[in-house]
Amino acid sequence: MSALWFIAFSLLWTGLLAGGAQFLSREPVPARFAHTIWRGAAFLAFLPWVIAGIYAVIPTPMATPIPDMPYIGGAAEVLSTNAAVQAATASSATPIIGMILMAVLLTGWAARFGLNMLCQIRLQSIKRMARPNPDVSARRWAKALGLGHIPATASIPHGSPFLAGIGQRTIYLPDAITDQEDADIILAHECTHIARGDLLSRPFERLVADVFWFSPFAWMMRRELDYWREAATDEQTAALTGDNVAYARALANTARVTRPMPQHALPVAAFILPRHETLKKRLTQLLERDARKPRQRMAIMALAAGLVLAPLSLAQATSVVTNSIFTHPVLATSSKITAPFGEVYYEWEDTKKWHYGVDLGAKMQTVVYAPADAKVLWKGKKDGYGYTVDILFEDGRKMRFSSLHKIKVDKGQKLKAGDVIGLVGKTAPNSTGPHLHLEVYKDGEHVDPQKVKGLKLYKS
Repeated sequence: MSALWFIAFSLLWTGLLAGGAQFLSREPVPARFAHTIWRGAAFLAFLPWVIAGIYAVIPTPMATPIPDMPYIGGAAEVLSTNAAVQAATASSATPIIGMILMAVLLTGWAARFGLNMLCQIRLQSIKRMARPNPDVSARRWAKALGLGHIPATASIPHGSPFLAGIGQRTIYLPDAITDQEDADIILAHECTHIARGDLLSRPFERLVADVFWFSPFAWMMRRELDYWREAATDEQTAALTGDNVAYARALANTARVTRPMPQHALPVAAFILPRHETLKKRLTQLLERDARKPRQRMAIMALAAGLVLAPLSLAQATSVVTNSIFTHPVLATSSKITAPFGEVYYEWEDTKKWHYGVDLGAKMQTVVYAPADAKVLWKGKKDGYGYTVDILFEDGRKMRFSSLHKIKVDKGQKLKAGDVIGLVGKTAPNSTGPHLHLEVYKDGEHVDPQKVKGLKLYKS
């Protein structure tokens, strides 16, 4: 997988998902429905790479063999009407742009990790300043929501109310919150977060911008998830308290007394989001009475389409933009193509025949190498080919090495790029000199080895 491929595909895929989620969550819709839509988009953003990872660790099954076609090569030198008789020139070196992009990707991930650690340090600093608050209790709301444990309450000098803690959940209230009714509504809000499981799901939802930090659409997903998570909690808490107006007043009062805090986001579920423009949206969402019916059928269809398109689009991207898997030349010495792929004219027979590979002229017992990581499908002496080895690459392509003098691998053996496969010989019928017959088989047909991206047939 190349850095360019990862970036290009991720930009397209997250853009498609963000656009679809934006369409399905256009206001006014129920907040819980919209939050579910954006959660689905974030999940689908990772799906192609999860599939690719699973595929990478699944043992490769023994693939169908390369079909045996009439082998008409073997001559050390033949005349050809094919003007493309030339050495493969594709370089196996990693392009410098790929190295730069990979360095940028790694730097971005390191920066995101560092920023998250700074947020955790800031959170722990705020926690150390907190002191128990015996004047308020979340018992009432914990019981109403069926929580197994009652969260503790604590006071902090400033900032927005927030919920934190895994073993012992604690609700932190700033000293600026002096109205007991507002404090009670905040406790109900944070208890609703616990009941919804937001304390555990929120970090995973925010990963979309950490992994795809280069994509503006991933950041859009993160912002929308943060907003709709709070809006959905507002919706459920207002229903729990039974008074939308009182809840909206508590939300507005808390935003007023905590300004200009919070200035920075915390890695927790905060009552007031740092982006102040979201307050108006939350109040409108909370007090809106004519929310349209959720587009549930369309959302289900979109999810199904995403589940289907994720692996298909990744497979298409792999076949189109992925860099070459080949990192080692087949022959580490200079050589020349003595019989090209395609229609070849044989002067002594005065006829044209189709050649399904290329013949590389080389000295007897020249070492033949695996050009990429692969698995040995078959080895042995094959009629019409001589001593032969067939291998399977990770991308599904197969390659045949024939007319070998000696085979150095076993069936089922896993190869690394640069491993020795065998030695050049002249065991193919009618051979007039030592050579390597090489075939490439992809998607049910033979392809010209000279035109395979990145495959270096010999060292120039």
